[in-house]
Amino acid sequence: MGVVTSRIVDAGWLRSRLSDPGVVVVEVTNTPGFEPDQSTIAGARTVYWKDLLWHRSRREFASARVLADRLHALGADTTSTVVFAGEPTQFAAYAIWVAAAVGVGGDLRYLDGGLPAWRGSDPEPDAAPPAADAGSHVPVAAPLPQIPPRHDELVVGRDEVRAAIESPIAIVDLRSPEEYSGLRVAPLTEPIDHGAERAGHIPGARSLPVQDLLDEHGLLRPVAEIRERVAALGIERAEEVIAYCRLSHRAALGWLVFTDLLDDHRVRVYDGSWTEWGSLVGAPIED
Repeated sequence: MGVVTSRIVDAGWLRSRLSDPGVVVVEVTNTPGFEPDQSTIAGARTVYWKDLLWHRSRREFASARVLADRLHALGADTTSTVVFAGEPTQFAAYAIWVAAAVGVGGDLRYLDGGLPAWRGSDPEPDAAPPAADAGSHVPVAAPLPQIPPRHDELVVGRDEVRAAIESPIAIVDLRSPEEYSGLRVAPLTEPIDHGAERAGHIPGARSLPVQDLLDEHGLLRPVAEIRERVAALGIERAEEVIAYCRLSHRAALGWLVFTDLLDDHRVRVYDGSWTEWGSLVGAPIED
């Protein structure tokens, strides 16, 4: 669709810049065990999302220093434009959201449609350079800058979610209709239906399946169509919007869409999402 905003770029934009040493592509995947040079995009580096974004042993984000160092090890520095390419696509939005929440700055971009869309795009003849060898990824400058974290502006916890029920704060569920209705606790793309002890949704949550924001190729729909879908939720008067899904990846994509495409900065993401809420003792649910 040719979307280019401050953080959203398409395959054509990236293909025209692959030979630019200032552009670093990081493929964020849901598959552990990948070697950094097992990339789909020529010259990119591949990383399992938890290895990049989470603390090694605790269920929390990596610190700004640690995340900046990890990105530095993947070839990024203070002058880089870092393009995250997700598989699935929402993992790239999650990376940008986590970076913003912990205080990692720099020019961070989201590749529209991620790796599935990249594979389905039509490259210009001879547009893509040959894959670079591992040695070319050794950074020579400082890692990405650290900035004051925006954690409280972007992230909510379970206590804030509980307080938001039946309040002027809107809660938006970006999971699939099957998850929202309580038929499943995981999306149909998961081979095993797991991730929480109970099925359903947070009381009062409005359903906005992330697939409604994407077309059949996994690309973001035109802004007018997205705006229409969001308007149907009836949340225009809400003081704040809390977005959640199962692990907060799809909710992070919702956050990126709201902020970058709709210029709506009310959204914060429930980090624990349904994986936490659906297993909390005493947490209310609807189905």
